[in-house]
Amino acid sequence: METATDRQDINMMFQKILGKLETIEDRLYELQYPEETMINETVIEEVMKAEKEISDGDFIECMTAKAFIENLKK
Repeated sequence: METATDRQDINMMFQKILGKLETIEDRLYELQYPEETMINETVIEEVMKAEKEISDGDFIECMTAKAFIENLKK
């Protein structure tokens, strides 16, 4: 027969398991989506520059990979 102490022990065990799972989830999220401070400043600057060029209409649209490579050679 289950006693109140057994139920408390089981609840405590589940709380510990859930706490550890939350910690693992947080760490996985950090690995997937690093904070902006973790990204190299030059990469951020290059992305922002590229976004600006695209929004200004300063880009070349290529329909195939071959056309893309040809445009790179120019």
